[in-house]
Amino acid sequence: MFYSTSSKSAQSWINSVGLAIAVGVAYFLAARLSLFFLTKPDGVAVFWPAAGVSSGVLIGLGSRALWPVMAGTMAATLVANLLGDRNVWSAIFFALSNALEAGLVAALIQRYFGQPFSLDRLRSVIGLLAATIVATAISGIVGTLGFRLFHSSPASFLTIWHHWFLSDAIGIVTVAPLLIGLAAAVRDPPPHTEVSEGAAVVVMLIIASGTIVLLPREPWMAVLPAGLFFPLLLWVTARCRPVFAAAAAFVVALTVVWTTTFDIGILGDPSLPVTQRILVAQASILTASFCALVLAALFAERKANELRLVHSNLMLKRERDNKLMNMQAVTAAMAHELKQPLTAISANSEAVQMVLGHTKPDRSAMRSALDSIVEDSHRAGRILSDIRALFLKTDSEYESVDVNEVASGVLRLLHEELKVHGVVARAELAPDLPRVRGHKGQLQEVLVNLLQNAIEAMGVIRAGRRRLWLKTERHGDDAIVVEVKDSGPGIDPANLSGIFDAFFTTKSQGTGLGLAICRMIIERHGGQLSAWSDGTHGALFLFVLPVRNASAGVVSPK
Repeated sequence: MFYSTSSKSAQSWINSVGLAIAVGVAYFLAARLSLFFLTKPDGVAVFWPAAGVSSGVLIGLGSRALWPVMAGTMAATLVANLLGDRNVWSAIFFALSNALEAGLVAALIQRYFGQPFSLDRLRSVIGLLAATIVATAISGIVGTLGFRLFHSSPASFLTIWHHWFLSDAIGIVTVAPLLIGLAAAVRDPPPHTEVSEGAAVVVMLIIASGTIVLLPREPWMAVLPAGLFFPLLLWVTARCRPVFAAAAAFVVALTVVWTTTFDIGILGDPSLPVTQRILVAQASILTASFCALVLAALFAERKANELRLVHSNLMLKRERDNKLMNMQAVTAAMAHELKQPLTAISANSEAVQMVLGHTKPDRSAMRSALDSIVEDSHRAGRILSDIRALFLKTDSEYESVDVNEVASGVLRLLHEELKVHGVVARAELAPDLPRVRGHKGQLQEVLVNLLQNAIEAMGVIRAGRRRLWLKTERHGDDAIVVEVKDSGPGIDPANLSGIFDAFFTTKSQGTGLGLAICRMIIERHGGQLSAWSDGTHGALFLFVLPVRNASAGVVSPK
């Protein structure tokens, strides 16, 4: 245990250090790239994608990555500033400011949206934008204080803050969604077809960007970038997940920054003041990124709503099918259970008619047949009541039941049927069997079904070998077991797992509901019905019923 805990701690420490190094390297490279591009006269970068690196990783991985991301961000900021024109104290000040910014964005997202966070809802996109505005506004104040304390700048406090705020906000809105989307794609990978389509669109955007770089610097060319980019952005937002829209927006942002920095195309027109070109570049980046994210979120919400609608329709269809199935089950159950008493009534009625046709009718035989008709009629009525109680799922008619009495009554009820089919029945009823709480009529129908199935199963063997055993005994201190065993051909072991399923039958005229209803009744009584057979030497059906207090309906104490 100690070794396992130590190994996990060591692995966690290694993962944290690796994450801190990865974030530090990425942040440093993004910072150097920003300084390579345009900077304001006061020394603030126009585009600061490094802010998006730290914020995106922290939001995508969650609070568990807080300290590695903060450490990597601070270390990279220190190195990047010391390699430039910053002194140690200003580098430390800016490192704290950048770490504070990433932590604040992630904290706001965690507070209002939780984890995991994704940009597949319009609310999430607006939330990311709001968190970015708040965090960069606060970090801009801290960074501006650092500029005023450690560097001499002709620009005013508000101007420096404004430049810091815009550059970091653009960096987060442009880069963070890409990293957040990648984290979401790792958690829930998109289909291969979607990956291929999204990658193809991004490649086409890169080609379109190269085309724009080569265009001549003419005023009418200003509309061409929008004409090339917008259809591709619309395509990727409508067809793919937000991560691909974020990648497309990142490509557009790099194109705008590149052309502005190196005086390429309409955005790099040297005849325009640099301040104006920078504002146009920043506005273009924000517009492209925000529009792409909003469109992707709207399309993602629509897809999610369509999936929910399909799921709701599926659930409604399933509910309708279940209701139809229940109606079919009730109808089939009535037909199945009423078949035996109605057959007996019909047979006894024909017997009475035959006796009446004699010159001297046997009054005793007639009375016996009529008594059987009355008994079977009453039984048919009880079956209807029992089925109704079964499908209403009520236990209001439960009572204290003597299972031995029920078993003896079933044997008497099926006496003639056993005799006609040449089945020798043997009962082994435990004398000290405790009573159970249940529905007497339903338990009787379970035994009737099991015995009738055994009688039918033994119809294919020689009459002298047809044997049936009905046994009851205690099962521990808090249950009883009832067994029905026959000497028939048995059940194919491959069918044992499905014989209790509704509408499963091996009979040509069977409904497949008898055993399903038996299982339903036994489970409703808190018991369990099972079967065993080797496929050659008969079948054994047994059910276990808990011993319950007849008045309270609870398991009796040991």
